Amino acid sequence: MISFGRTLRLLRRRAGLSQPTLAGRVFVSQPTISRLESGARMPDPALARLLDEVLETGGALASLVPADPDRAAFQARRPDVVDRTRIVETESGLVRLRILEDASSSAEVTPMVAARAEMAVEAAGDAPYSLRAPAIGAAAMGAAYLGWCHFLAGRYDAAENTLDRAVAYAYESQAPDRLERTMSYRGVMELVCGSPSAAASMFGAARRDTRAHPALRAYATGQQARALAHAGETREADRLLLEAGRLAETIDYTDLPVGTYWYTPGWLTLQRGVAMLAQGRTASARHEIEQGYAAMPTEHQQAHWARKWIDVVTADAPPADLLLPANQRGRYGRYGRPASHRTHSRRPNP
Repeated sequence: MISFGRTLRLLRRRAGLSQPTLAGRVFVSQPTISRLESGARMPDPALARLLDEVLETGGALASLVPADPDRAAFQARRPDVVDRTRIVETESGLVRLRILEDASSSAEVTPMVAARAEMAVEAAGDAPYSLRAPAIGAAAMGAAYLGWCHFLAGRYDAAENTLDRAVAYAYESQAPDRLERTMSYRGVMELVCGSPSAAASMFGAARRDTRAHPALRAYATGQQARALAHAGETREADRLLLEAGRLAETIDYTDLPVGTYWYTPGWLTLQRGVAMLAQGRTASARHEIEQGYAAMPTEHQQAHWARKWIDVVTADAPPADLLLPANQRGRYGRYGRPASHRTHSRRPNP
């Protein structure tokens, strides 16, 4: 798989290890590491797992070892070839990292997300015209995820720049689902950092194309209601929340867009409760969040982005929507405080 070598090189460098040092720790020669990184050789599964252990990558490298040895040999011979399989592999790799993040943290997966995002952009540049749209769509997916990792780490300028690139890629891909996802990431960023009117506009743009999957439009509509409630537009927020509920009734959960595995009936119910918090409907919000959380799959309940909201409604203090406090917004550029003083480590999941 073409991404293995590039990912290994990036992770090795970020770990501060030379090729000889890494080779010694995994009991191979330095030329072997060099061939792995250049794509001239693919590792066996045991070596990939050992590299994961040494680099502390949570199994990410092992997941990149292809099951099809013939395809691995072809990709080693022709690293410049971009086909549909490579695009699908890029997307599935990003989804695996998202699932890995659920069990760990965004900080742990950010280097691997950065590597995947970089490879996706390179692939889009190398793709033939007939595959340009899906390839640039995969680049949008990678940039959006990387931008969100920057945001969670408090790197707000980097997050804004990366998410803006993601939106541009999504526009070029002409894929409504891609555009909805990237615009939603931007919307949540604007909202959490204290710009509810800008956030409402972002979510409005995200849900505008009726070709987007109903699950995505239901989420964006509910989040637009949340943003408008924070902006004081109570009547319009009420209307949009009802519309989000109607859209949720039309969702086919067996046919969700790639990379949206957490979109479940329970999760959307929980998100409706989040919007109700912004409206000041505390009792109803508690009920919706608790009911939604209970309906989510067990593995989703253990993820930090889900536990966060249960922490909100079970705290002794009155529940509050998770926004940066007013005195922490806009003090350093457009967004909040710098990374060295970041205030949240949990994902206000888009």
